[in-house]
Amino acid sequence: MKLKYWLMVAFLIVMLLPVAAGWALFSLYNYYENQRSVAEYVELSERLAPIEQVLDDPALYQLQSSEHHLNLSKLANEQVSFNLYLPSGIRVFTSGGDAWKTSGYTIRSSELYRNLYQLQIRHRTFSLKKPVWHQGELAGIYEITMLRQDWLDGISIRTTWVISGAVLFFVLLYGTVLWLLSRKLISPMKVLMNRMHTFARGEEPGDIGGTIRRDEMGTLLQQFDAMQQTIRQTHMEVEKQQKEKEMIVASLSHDLKTPLMSISAYAEALSMDVRSERLERQEYKEVIARNVERMKQMIGELEMYTALGSEDSELAMVEVEGGEFFEMLLGSYRELAEREKLNMQMSVRTNHFYRVHPESMMRLTDNLVHNALRYTPPKGKIGLAVIDSLEELPEWIDLSLRAELDMYRSGMTIIVVQNEGSAIPAEQLERIFEPYVQYQNQEILRFAGGSGLGLSIARRIALKHGGDIRMWSSEKQGTAAVCRLLELENGDDPQTLSKKG
Repeated sequence: MKLKYWLMVAFLIVMLLPVAAGWALFSLYNYYENQRSVAEYVELSERLAPIEQVLDDPALYQLQSSEHHLNLSKLANEQVSFNLYLPSGIRVFTSGGDAWKTSGYTIRSSELYRNLYQLQIRHRTFSLKKPVWHQGELAGIYEITMLRQDWLDGISIRTTWVISGAVLFFVLLYGTVLWLLSRKLISPMKVLMNRMHTFARGEEPGDIGGTIRRDEMGTLLQQFDAMQQTIRQTHMEVEKQQKEKEMIVASLSHDLKTPLMSISAYAEALSMDVRSERLERQEYKEVIARNVERMKQMIGELEMYTALGSEDSELAMVEVEGGEFFEMLLGSYRELAEREKLNMQMSVRTNHFYRVHPESMMRLTDNLVHNALRYTPPKGKIGLAVIDSLEELPEWIDLSLRAELDMYRSGMTIIVVQNEGSAIPAEQLERIFEPYVQYQNQEILRFAGGSGLGLSIARRIALKHGGDIRMWSSEKQGTAAVCRLLELENGDDPQTLSKKG
């Protein structure tokens, strides 16, 4: 139950319970009194019978009949008293005093004749009024009053029970309310506070345990756990980015140190050795220029990597026809393969349109191709392909890789760059797309070269295009870098896309 509804119901119950308890106590009191009254009435009837028999004598109801009243006082005691009245309301006798002194007292007729024959039960007494008849005429009325001694003796006991019951009820009600508040509010709040303190100390909060609450406190606990999980993930991401930045700075500093030292050395040689041959001085200048160009390339790649990682950076996408665009893009590498004396196989099989940033896409393929060139042995083979989701894979792709590629390219187009060469170890393959992580060639015990950001830039470009990039490597098939791209629609009808634009 929601906490607000639970509180509303709890407050209503707390308000109604005392009323219900009071009503129950009152009903119990009335029931006890009625039962007690019946028992007392039976007992009273037996005690009143001889008194009524004496008081039923018409001769007692005369003003000047004191001789008939002499024995009446013997019927009265501390618990029983009675009065005799004439039909006119004049009291002719009372058991509480001298008849001559009290005979002048008169009671109103309306009060005298009220409740005749009815036993009046009051808190302290019973009273009964009955008329006395003589030869068909009303001779007088007697009123008998009996003290409820047993009832009065039990008042203190009943009062003690009532007070004890009320106190017990209050304690139970108060304890129940405290227990429910503790269970519903205080305990969850303590759990939340403990988890907040644990989180503030940087410790793992652990599992909540027990049944997941469905009220607001349960929601609050779940939201706090989700929040701290998000904060921890964000903190881990920040730490990861910080370490990445530190590694980039360290790697870049290391990579820049070599060309800078070379530039410094050759510049010093140019400034000090005035006797150098002109050809030799020109060679020094060319070395300096190459190192400067290398440094500019490193800095440019770092700028691109940083820009692609920014959430605010957006690439200006355009829609292209896949077949024409990728034919032009991959065709530019034929001359490069011939110059490196490598055998290149190329296949473009797509009829789809794509939304791409042409310069970034050229940079992606350029990084993948140059990375493949560095690994490919002399006179080795390189395969380039762009295959949409409906076309068959090229024949030169190894059979053992086809099943995985079919699953990977489900509903998307893939760009494949495959090369022969030694396999990249699995532990290096997992981190190959991280910045400044390069494959170390175990045969010659050195890194393949490059800035170390090429594959990282390629991956960020793929992500910016809504795709992804993976790499497979084995001794049998060599190494294959595969990037997948989103397909817009079938390109058989170019007018459809132009109308949408």
